[in-house]
Amino acid sequence: HMSGRMVTTWKCDEAPDEEPTERQEPFRKLNCIIDKSVNYLSQGIKKGLEEVIEKHSETLGRNADYKSVSRIARLPEYLTVTYNRFFWKASESIDAKIVKSVKFPLDLDVSEFCTPELVEKMRPARLHLREIEDKKAHERKLAKKGQNAEPEAEKKDMDVDVKPEASSAPFELSPEFKADDGCNPTGMYELIGVVTHIGRTANSGHYMAWVRKEKGVGGPDPAGRGIPETQHWWYKFDDDEVSMVTDDEILKLCGGGDWHTAYVTLYRAKKLE
Repeated sequence: HMSGRMVTTWKCDEAPDEEPTERQEPFRKLNCIIDKSVNYLSQGIKKGLEEVIEKHSETLGRNADYKSVSRIARLPEYLTVTYNRFFWKASESIDAKIVKSVKFPLDLDVSEFCTPELVEKMRPARLHLREIEDKKAHERKLAKKGQNAEPEAEKKDMDVDVKPEASSAPFELSPEFKADDGCNPTGMYELIGVVTHIGRTANSGHYMAWVRKEKGVGGPDPAGRGIPETQHWWYKFDDDEVSMVTDDEILKLCGGGDWHTAYVTLYRAKKLE
C-alpha cells in the first residue's frame, strides 16, 4: 500500500553503440530535489528521477557520464514525497536549510513520471475518474443554482446546462489492477498529510504534523466557520495542542520564509467511486 516499483535506465551518450542497462527496484518515497530552478513539486520530482552519474564504461574502457532516467512501473495507494531541504554548509559546519518556496498541490497527477506501459494501462480508470469528478462538479453547480434561484424571466435568457456524458458501458477495473491490492490504477492522488519544520537548521527548530479531516468523520467541523464543499478541514498537531485549519492554510506551508515549511507530504490515491 505504500511501496511502488521503479524502472531505472542508464545510457551513455559518449558511447551510442553501448546498450542501455535497466534495473527494477521497489521504492517507498519520491524525492523532491530543490535548487534555484525548482518552484513547483513536479519540477523537483522530475529532478529526482533524472540525473547524470559517472561510472565505468566497458565500451570506452574508462569512466564516462551516464544519464539515469527513472520511471514508475507500479504506483502505491499511498505516496510519500520528501523535500530535500537540508544540506551541509561547510563554512558554518551545520546542516543548513533551503527555505525556498516550492508549491505543492492538493491534487497530484504523477502520470508523467510513469512508464509508457503503465500510462496506457491506467487510461480507462483515469477516464472513469474524470467522469466521476465532472459529475460531482455538475451536481454542485445545480445545487448552487437551486440556492440562488432567479426569476423565470431571467432564467430564459440563461444557457441550458449540459449534463456531462456518461460512459455507454459500466466501468470495470482491469483484472491486473484488481489483483494488485494496494495499487493506484489512475495516477491521481489527493493530499492527506504534511510534516513541517520551522527553523534554519536540521538540528534546531520545531516539527509539526497536519492531517486532513475526512468529511463526516471525527466529530463536527468548527462551529460558525463554513467552508466550500470542495475544501477540507485539517488537524494541526503542535505537540499536545490540536487546532483546525483549512486548505488555504495548508497551501501556505510551501516555504519561502521562516514559517512552517513542508518537509514530507503524504498523498492517497483518489477513489474510483
